[in-house]
Amino acid sequence: MKSPATFPFWAFAPTLVLLGLTIAADVTAAQCPNRGTVVEGQVSNAKGKPYQAGGTTPIVTYDRDGTKRVSVTKSNLFRDSGGRIRVETFHDRTEGPSENIPQDILIDDNCGTTVILHPATQTAQIQKWPAPDKVSELPFCQEVDLKKLLSTGPEGRVDDLGHKFIDGVEILGERISYYSSAQAKVTGASPIRIYENWCSVSLDTRMGEYILDDNPKREITTVIRDIKQVEPDSALFQIPAEYTTSRADQSTPAANVKSSQSATSAQQ
Repeated sequence: MKSPATFPFWAFAPTLVLLGLTIAADVTAAQCPNRGTVVEGQVSNAKGKPYQAGGTTPIVTYDRDGTKRVSVTKSNLFRDSGGRIRVETFHDRTEGPSENIPQDILIDDNCGTTVILHPATQTAQIQKWPAPDKVSELPFCQEVDLKKLLSTGPEGRVDDLGHKFIDGVEILGERISYYSSAQAKVTGASPIRIYENWCSVSLDTRMGEYILDDNPKREITTVIRDIKQVEPDSALFQIPAEYTTSRADQSTPAANVKSSQSATSAQQ
């Protein structure tokens, strides 16, 4: 689970035979810890803003001799009105990973329980996270105010990238660049690190990013596509009946669960 955002903002849907192991379906809001802003993959846990989308992330690395290597990770992203998250990930270290069956699926119940599904082995790992000591109550995505940003030091700079649209959703961006020295920045040298982030105010979540590291040289670009502001099927946040489940704090996998407990209540 990723920690709360520190910046101003930053398919495959199998037909499952379900055993009713719904992630926190029967847990009231009063029982959930205050987690603040949490991000899994590109998806924040904002409530009341359901959507689904796809994501593509090419990772480009360069060997010492300049040889370029590319691998691509694809994902399907889901968030329901309760802030529950599902991220399906497809990756095989190639430029065109198959999207038939995801390598792994993350489900977060927005109440402190995360499940990782492994379709190839039909296993599910359940982990209960403790409530954080400090949380952020600020929206995940906010307009950039360059005057209020923390200083990046003399070798860094922050740029407001403005607004653009993806599938009718308005997004806004910022770029943080670091140079080898303050002198290099002044003379117009290329930055050695770049962090570019895009987000949607209306959906209050991430909408892509770009990362550049110069040593060793690596570029990571995440593009969000096919955004649909719809309520995902609740079955997407359930564990299939045929999956063997285990808890992260257990050394021995539990037997295949046949009850109708929620994943959260199973941890208590």
